Amino acid sequence: MSRVVILGAGVMGSALAVPARDNGHDVILGTTPLDADVLEALSKDRSAHPRLKAPLDPDVDVRDADAITPDEVAAADLVIIGVSSPGIGWAADQLVRLAPKAPVAIVTKGLVARGDEAPETYADALPALVAERGGSMPSFVGIGGPCIARELAERRMTAVVYAGRDEAAVRQAAGLMATDYYEISTSKDVIGVEACAALKNFLTIGVSAMMGAYKRDGEPVKNPVARAFQRAIDEMTLLSTWIGGKPEIAHGLAGLGDLHVTVGGGRNSRLGLHLGEGMTIAEIVAGPMKGETVEGIDVARSLSAGMREAKRRGALPERLPLADAIVAAVEGAPFDPRAALGAPRR
Repeated sequence: MSRVVILGAGVMGSALAVPARDNGHDVILGTTPLDADVLEALSKDRSAHPRLKAPLDPDVDVRDADAITPDEVAAADLVIIGVSSPGIGWAADQLVRLAPKAPVAIVTKGLVARGDEAPETYADALPALVAERGGSMPSFVGIGGPCIARELAERRMTAVVYAGRDEAAVRQAAGLMATDYYEISTSKDVIGVEACAALKNFLTIGVSAMMGAYKRDGEPVKNPVARAFQRAIDEMTLLSTWIGGKPEIAHGLAGLGDLHVTVGGGRNSRLGLHLGEGMTIAEIVAGPMKGETVEGIDVARSLSAGMREAKRRGALPERLPLADAIVAAVEGAPFDPRAALGAPRR
């Protein structure tokens, strides 16, 4: 029996326990300090994860991650990081403590700013964080593509992409996790997959803003949303290539596919909807979305300085209407839907 260790018991980390158990693996699901409600609920009843709203196999070993031992992780065949971007430092600390030998796969979506340069993806930033803390990390596998956690937990057909520079590690991770409902394709372009995974959260804000800005009888009209979606793919292609990926990744599962799913619902989409209705980012995060992590905001902050310098040097076009409008809104300006769609300046 193979062993899969998942660090982070939020919705996506917990959902990944489903295909892992269906494949007969021994699964340890480690909770973070923010998962106390999950640990308490699942310790009593596995019939419904309190956030995932789906059952979890009773044979999944759910415990505080701090109770997982290095010896248990040494025997693992795959370690999965299932935290949101604010938890990446915690994950790095756990990797130092546990010192896995198996590939480390990550579903965390984010970028790390590098001043006036293009931001880094976690493919480079996470190993660097681990090294700064005195550890080393084995092969990195990035997981991207359209995956709603609850649908995966319900065994709905889901297609994703696993990417990494170490092809053997990617094949190992995919072989452990793939099922008849969890379809995994593989890629060597881990920078492109990781960049698109982060950029789709950021660009979703702008696409979804059109649903709030343009309505008829209280319902969103479709043409502006479609125009923004197409612009989002164009700009994702430019931005992910600037970060270091291959342009075609933006037109596959990790880009277009994931953007489609994310626009359909979730925190980035809800923030965009409020933004299009005329609220500022500050009003949204202090009001209807208080206390919620919106990863697209962090991505905007990671992009802003590097984008400005890249435009000055000609490495990016002078205008990226949708990205520019989102960054400006995160920096405090009102969101301008016409400008975001690329309408001529008046």
